Amino acid sequence: MFMKIGYLGIDVSKGYSDFMLVSSSREVLEEAFQLSDNQQGHVTLLNLMKKFKAKHDLGGINAVLESTGGYENNWHTYLKNEGHWANVRIGRVNPYGVKHDSFAGMERTTTDATSARRIALYAINHPEKINWEEAGYDVMDSLRSMYNYIRTRVKQKVQLQNQLEKLLYTAFPELLGYTQEQLPLWLLNLLQKFPTAAAMRDARVEDLTLIKGITAEKAAMLLRKADQSISWADNVSLREIIRGYAKDIADLVRQVEDLKKSLERQKEIPQGIQILESFQGIGRYSAIGIMIEIEDINRFESSKLICSFFGVHPKFKQSGDKTAGIKMSKQGSSDMRAILYMVAKSALVYNPHIRKIYDRFKQQGMAHNQAMGVIMHKILRIIYGMLKSKTRYIPEVDIENQQRTIVEQKRTRKVQTDSKKKHRYQQISTEAPVSKIELKKRKEQLSSPSPLMDKCGV
Repeated sequence: MFMKIGYLGIDVSKGYSDFMLVSSSREVLEEAFQLSDNQQGHVTLLNLMKKFKAKHDLGGINAVLESTGGYENNWHTYLKNEGHWANVRIGRVNPYGVKHDSFAGMERTTTDATSARRIALYAINHPEKINWEEAGYDVMDSLRSMYNYIRTRVKQKVQLQNQLEKLLYTAFPELLGYTQEQLPLWLLNLLQKFPTAAAMRDARVEDLTLIKGITAEKAAMLLRKADQSISWADNVSLREIIRGYAKDIADLVRQVEDLKKSLERQKEIPQGIQILESFQGIGRYSAIGIMIEIEDINRFESSKLICSFFGVHPKFKQSGDKTAGIKMSKQGSSDMRAILYMVAKSALVYNPHIRKIYDRFKQQGMAHNQAMGVIMHKILRIIYGMLKSKTRYIPEVDIENQQRTIVEQKRTRKVQTDSKKKHRYQQISTEAPVSKIELKKRKEQLSSPSPLMDKCGV
């Protein structure tokens, strides 16, 4: 017997949300209503869903929330923990998708009520775009919370570091050479004692070597930099501000390291994360980040789709007889690409298979960043295969897949069939009023005719 499902669209605002219940046939079962984001509102929602199930003879309810940057988390957490009492599935939707789906439906007027309905309809129209979660405890929830907290602290560190570098440009510009990637702890400790070039001019080598990470040779060099510095900016306020920034950044660095170690010590780890850790270059922190970004691998029907979703596929513009602008698309989550970049850097050191691929493209004349883009794309395809098949990383499998693809391409002559497919109904002609570039291409193609071209014709 067919089980009726209701779709509860939830339009989240700060402090409250609007709801509308729609059937799978897009019929409005319950008109829009509003509840506050507090304990009473949460309990009321659960009781209403139980009532709606009985009233409309529903087998279950799919509750769909629009991702709003955090305002939806209270509702999501409550329904995740308590929704099993009403047979509820939880899902988050991308606001971008809901917006364009409503445009495709020629809807222009927007209110909180219509937004709730659009969210429910989007879930009905595009169920494959939604990561459905069953109600109940999920170990990924706690890992996601800790990972997001660490990422927030890292962003705070970067913001403080940017402010400190601006001040150093005025107070001690010669030290900026040590801040190319990140501020080392020895430099942060140094700035807490000697925040400006003027302050360091009064120091001795023995004073600087008391700081861990500074040798006598480095101390002598730093004192020479202070003596020859172009900066003479120095006052009490400037010193205190730089000391404060240096201390805050050092504290954040230590806190992030401790949090990452705590995350790595977690005993209850989902299977997907364990599978990813088998790849040389993916640690636990990166594996958790990848799983948070992917959510459910079954959302993606192929490796091409996941590469496109996260923006690591090549993007180019082809119009007429020109192809231009070949580069990484960089669409989708920049956080995922940042993780893949760090994984790629690590894989170049610890993964011989990935290193061979990188070296091959470098030998073909690619620049470092271009080759890294290829490696990121390759790693994401490997990740897709590992998660889809639920198997640990085996480099020989990827090598076999590459060889199989090459053999298949040779067998079907796939590489050379693009132009043949386009001209399969009419022979290539040099008489058409085409551009010089296109005319040159056609003459080259005619100079090496194939059996397929002889069969062309209407």
